[in-house]
Amino acid sequence: MKFAVQLYSLRELAAREGAEAVLRTVSEAGYDGVEFAGFYDKTPEGMSPLLKKYKLEAVSAHIGTDAMEASMPFVDELKIGSVFVPWTDRSVFDDPEKFDAFCKKLESIYAQLHEKGIVFGYHNHAHEFEGGKDRLFQLLEAEPFMKSELDVFWATVAGLNPVEYMKKLKGRLAFVHIKEAAKDALKEAQPFVGEGVVDMKGVFDEMKAQGIGWAVLEVEQYPCGEAEYLVRSLENMKKLSK
Repeated sequence: MKFAVQLYSLRELAAREGAEAVLRTVSEAGYDGVEFAGFYDKTPEGMSPLLKKYKLEAVSAHIGTDAMEASMPFVDELKIGSVFVPWTDRSVFDDPEKFDAFCKKLESIYAQLHEKGIVFGYHNHAHEFEGGKDRLFQLLEAEPFMKSELDVFWATVAGLNPVEYMKKLKGRLAFVHIKEAAKDALKEAQPFVGEGVVDMKGVFDEMKAQGIGWAVLEVEQYPCGEAEYLVRSLENMKKLSK
């Protein structure tokens, strides 16, 4: 199994020190790749040598549907293998006209990405499951080409058992966001991976069972410095993935 960092996790470091500091921190912590969430005002040609310098693979990217066309040069130049829509409002799922328009937009994007051999999917938060509904599965049923990047933190916040939900997604699960949760998940800093309330051993066992090759770490609230968190969580993830 390989390990990447969703670069949204390092947004404050990026604001302080810039893109190269972010990639250096990820590389020095021992990760194999990154998942982009924006491109730091770099050009594709400016970002590519930094990835090579720090020996990092651009395994995936979060790109909103409206930003897809402008982001395609990065997808091509950086050889990004998977693209995930990071968010859409709950009302899009619950309004038939909005949902139909959203699906048509996804179909158009998929046509472009499929030609390039790129996986296309959707990353969940908690609102997809509010009110006892499963809007993520609604999307996957409507658009059979879409894959899931399941965020186990948000699944937990939504009251789901992430491992059981991963089993439900079998065949549609492309990546997993490894994001730990504290008991008061929305207020407390996130513990190191494997030291919180998410069944991370079960998550990694199910990833192995389904042949999921990448674990993507994401952090929203740190209990310590960024570099320390990345290192210690990677140590734990490597143990959990054995």
